[in-house]
Amino acid sequence: MEPVTRSNNITLMALALVAGALFVAAYFPVFQILVGKWANSEEYSHAFLVLPIILYMVWSKKSVFLGKRKQYTFLGLLLVAFSMVLYFFALLTQVHTIISLAMFLTVLGTLIYLFGVQIVFVLFTPLLLFLLLIPVPDPLYIKLTFPLQLKVSEISEVIVSMFGVPIFRQGNVMNIPNKSFEVVEACSGLRSMITLMNLSIIIGYFMLERKTSKCILLLASIPIAVFVNIIRVSLMILLYHFFKLDLVEGTLHTVTGLAVFALALISLLGLNKGLEAWEKK
Repeated sequence: MEPVTRSNNITLMALALVAGALFVAAYFPVFQILVGKWANSEEYSHAFLVLPIILYMVWSKKSVFLGKRKQYTFLGLLLVAFSMVLYFFALLTQVHTIISLAMFLTVLGTLIYLFGVQIVFVLFTPLLLFLLLIPVPDPLYIKLTFPLQLKVSEISEVIVSMFGVPIFRQGNVMNIPNKSFEVVEACSGLRSMITLMNLSIIIGYFMLERKTSKCILLLASIPIAVFVNIIRVSLMILLYHFFKLDLVEGTLHTVTGLAVFALALISLLGLNKGLEAWEKK
């Protein structure tokens, strides 16, 4: 392998900057779509915090790019060609998720073309995080949300009835004397789940060593998100029934949401500490 000199590094960085500028120009509509979705959606507002972390993860691997000999893998070239066709098709149909996926596949194909398939394993975490920042299509989001709404409603009904509160549930609407509570999309747990999955990946990347531990932390973020929302719904009903404290809207509703998310984050960090201790054994 040829030695990597300072002049070679400068040339590579200059070419990377030019390629990056061309990439941004070509996929500018995608960035507009993503930023607009992130700014106007509570489900993906965390993207503005996650994106700098992704860039840091990639930057921390710069020695791999500078020291690795180019391979020009044909598979990567095929993936780039496919992503370009997909991109133009998606622009015509205006399917935003496919537009974003086409951009992701272009990045993936370029990396594979230049550095080989093994670069995917080197950059697996930042690539996964970026993939998770692509918004789920609205029809799919609704299909995922409604079953969760029903499950949260069912379990909350059981918990509330254990406290002797008369309750009657119709789907995702729960009725107690003088008040009805609807488990809306925000209380399904999917919103918290998306954010917690991103956090679990980031925490695992920086704090855990074993792949098994990282997978456990990621998978655990799903039930944690659902569990804390069950607690939230149950508390709202119980506090209203016993103390006439209405947490359905207003400042108290917002504070309750933040407190529930804090509980989920504490649970995630607690599990991470346990996994760290397990790794040291």
